[in-house]
Amino acid sequence: MAVSRALTPRQTEARPKRTDHSGVHELIPAVHRSASHSLIRALLAEGVDTFFGVPGGPISPVCQAILDIDGASFIESRHETGAAFAAASYARATGKTPGVVVTAGPGATNVVTGVANADLGRSPMVVLCGDVPWAAEGRRLEQNTGPEGIDVERMLGHMVRCSVRVARAESAASQALAALEAARGPEPGPSLIVVPMDRGRAETRPTPMIQRSTVQRAERVPTAAVTTTAGWLADAKRPLIVLGAGCRGHERAVRRLVDALNVPFLTTPQAKGLVSERHPRSLRNGGMAASMWARRYTAEPVDVTLALGTDLDDSAVGPTRYVGPGGRLVHVDRDATVFHRNLEATLPVIADVGVMADALAEHVMREGIVHPLGRELVQAARSVSPFDAPDAATDKGSPIAPHRALLDLEAAAGEDARFITDIGGHMLFALHYLTAHDPDRFHIHLRLGSMGSGIAGAIGLGLADRERPVVCVCGDGGMQMNGMELLVAADLGLPIVYAIFNDARYNLVHHGMRQLYGRGGSEWETPWVDFAGWASAMGVPAARVTRAGKITPRLLDRLLRSGPGPCVLDVRIDREVQLRGGGRVEALQHMSVPGSA
Repeated sequence: MAVSRALTPRQTEARPKRTDHSGVHELIPAVHRSASHSLIRALLAEGVDTFFGVPGGPISPVCQAILDIDGASFIESRHETGAAFAAASYARATGKTPGVVVTAGPGATNVVTGVANADLGRSPMVVLCGDVPWAAEGRRLEQNTGPEGIDVERMLGHMVRCSVRVARAESAASQALAALEAARGPEPGPSLIVVPMDRGRAETRPTPMIQRSTVQRAERVPTAAVTTTAGWLADAKRPLIVLGAGCRGHERAVRRLVDALNVPFLTTPQAKGLVSERHPRSLRNGGMAASMWARRYTAEPVDVTLALGTDLDDSAVGPTRYVGPGGRLVHVDRDATVFHRNLEATLPVIADVGVMADALAEHVMREGIVHPLGRELVQAARSVSPFDAPDAATDKGSPIAPHRALLDLEAAAGEDARFITDIGGHMLFALHYLTAHDPDRFHIHLRLGSMGSGIAGAIGLGLADRERPVVCVCGDGGMQMNGMELLVAADLGLPIVYAIFNDARYNLVHHGMRQLYGRGGSEWETPWVDFAGWASAMGVPAARVTRAGKITPRLLDRLLRSGPGPCVLDVRIDREVQLRGGGRVEALQHMSVPGSA
């Protein structure tokens, strides 16, 4: 059973006590036990209080320390990569850095996909990996994860910001803080701490810890970059602003910028909702599953584009060409390696996107720079429906069309609900049809594109705010792979609606293969699974949906009130309905043609 905040046992540890005014804290626990206790206390003092993971022998000293220490919570997942997916969503929703706890051997290998997802998605987390005793000394034991075994440091080395192995009990706390600092930035991501069992169990005295304040990274954007960008946008015939996932954390600055500039804007799929899609200048999302507004606007050549916090990969661009022939691209990112990789940048700017947005907004407002035709440009693009199927909300087809199911879900869940989508055909419909009116409305882990990321990620969202419901849009394939995370949501009593778009095949693969090779066939079909019966067998309320209009506020309220806890909708969708020009297969076709890239 997962251990939630309310169920954390043995609240025995005292809070840190300040001993002087130098920033040094003397940690005086009621009972000091081991290096693992020192390590967890150090992380807890820096705000790492939630640990997702799967217990095991070699990592047991760390697990026990989490259970012992007041304020630390252990969330037991059903798979290590599910733990990392949940942690990534929790990090985004709360702004806090979580821990991920895995044991040696298969625990380390199972977490690889989740760590890769965190790396690509820039999700900060501290991965605590156990190891057998003597692993660093060259001797052999089962599940050896050290240099003489599977070598977890080398295995994850390319994906983590920092990798440390606890060599002495006395250094565990300071090494943990070093890993935490690396995970938090300036390029956030996962860090690895390997804790051999003998080191983790070793007794050590309480360690005085240095209070670490958050580093404020102030920087100035070159004045020339600001004035040039403002001038180009003001003089453009068809300007555009593209907001990427790197803008998260800078929502206020970015909203201020789009308010100041009379220029149409859109987001990449991962940034969907970063500025409300109800904003009068929003074209919703571009890239994969782009809105018809974004496609209509970029169908005519864009001559000046400001791209903030995106690497402009195939999912970010998709069918929406952000810069026309001879156009200018101002590309802003902290990571200089993204420049010129996919689209040639006329003006690459290495800068914090929030600082650039603030500087540009200040300049525009001070100088009174307003694009003369911005309003007309937006109105022309928005003169049609944003949706591929304009009548999606009233489509009465049977079985239910995916677009109708999405809009019914959105209406039934209400304004306060948060949506997260797993990876699959349903993801395209979620991106295209859901309207994200605030930065926390829509979530997706798209950089790695791993099935299961939304299913487990919903747990991280639910923990971040237990009062707001979460709707996880997922497929039958992903639920077959990762569905036992449902038990974690049930154990924690989280109000998550798992809406399973059930089509009895890997539908995105089926249609993609047919588009690429002219055949789909039955190779990717699976038996129909009764997910309502499956959920009921685990004590989770469920309902099967086969017709339009059956997903209602009353249905969701009834299912969620049967809890507390999650519920399941087995939505039998029309698997032949597809979103036109979703972008992914078209991009793969283009890139697979010799000489086209």
